[in-house]
Amino acid sequence: MKLETQRHLLDRAATHLKNGTTDFADHCLRVPAQHYLSREQLAREVDALFRKEPLLVGLTPDAPTPGSYFTHEAGDTALIIVRGDDNTVRAFVNACRHRGTRIAEGRGTKRTFSCPFHAWNYARDGKLISRPNSCGGFDSTGNEFDALLEKACVEVAGMIFVLLEGADIETKVQRLVGDIADEIASYAIGAKIYFDSRTAERPCNYKFIMDGFAESYHLGSLHKQTIAPYYYTHPSLSDPFGPVARMIGVRSSIDREWAKVEEERRFVRHGTIQYLIPPNIVLTHQVDHIQLWQIYPIAGDPERCRASLSLYWPAPIDDAAQKKCQFNLDVLWRVTNDEDFPQSVAIHRNLASGAIPELVFGRNEPSLIHYHRQIAAAIDSDLLTAV
Repeated sequence: MKLETQRHLLDRAATHLKNGTTDFADHCLRVPAQHYLSREQLAREVDALFRKEPLLVGLTPDAPTPGSYFTHEAGDTALIIVRGDDNTVRAFVNACRHRGTRIAEGRGTKRTFSCPFHAWNYARDGKLISRPNSCGGFDSTGNEFDALLEKACVEVAGMIFVLLEGADIETKVQRLVGDIADEIASYAIGAKIYFDSRTAERPCNYKFIMDGFAESYHLGSLHKQTIAPYYYTHPSLSDPFGPVARMIGVRSSIDREWAKVEEERRFVRHGTIQYLIPPNIVLTHQVDHIQLWQIYPIAGDPERCRASLSLYWPAPIDDAAQKKCQFNLDVLWRVTNDEDFPQSVAIHRNLASGAIPELVFGRNEPSLIHYHRQIAAAIDSDLLTAV
């Protein structure tokens, strides 16, 4: 993050702390229950945002060297992301062209990919190498089935995007994250190392999980016994960058900076800096490492979602760093699963019961408002109204 930006954020935080204020949106937002519950709306969201717009499927450390790969479930589409011998990252449908069997699981490094069913073998660029024991049985198909199905893929500022349908991924990625890409690039994500992941399914709309990351208003109450002592409940600092919202929870450690001379003050280690990238991503810079949340609806059901968390750490990961990685991952997963996610499920149940017809987002939740405005705009919805 540029020094000029850090100084600006320090000044904003200092003013808010002095006045007991926080960043505000221009208005409150009325959000009807159907914005979360409607199966028809979710179908429109999946079509417009999960299939026809780029999805952030992973980070550069997930496939750092030629031959390295990881698998990813982009909604109902199984993918393999592979870094080729030319150092280019490519995305393929994780299905053999013969009978559709998945040809890879998990992550790792491979010279080739072999189907477990009939041993069809594919190169890192997706091209078919061999069909063992087929006795020429596929000669009549020509070259139609001689490569894995490829999806458009591009790597920007340490982020790997895939487009499931349509064309011009570069333009679409630029429209999505272009206004904030330089700042994200400053975190040197490509120099980090993938540590580990956690995944859980929850009986609620995927947007409720996203909502929990979009404001720090709840820190002092919901997380009173866990992480609240490390944060100010307010201020939170919120800025839009095109479709992306940057929401920063200010850590109480920022008080150390005021004792320094102005030229030596820095902000970046005193904020949980979250980038809400619609429709389903929270990319976080946390003091000295990177966290990636990916939230997907499951099987077109507005009442089910899958939340995945991955952690990336600066190299090298020695014994001391290993313990820090494990501690950070465990704490974050425990707090979100024990405190945040149960609230998401309970809210969903309340709306689904018909007991309350709508929610209201406050002016002190500007990133929350911005995120939902982006969802509504993408599907041409007029359900959300300013208050």
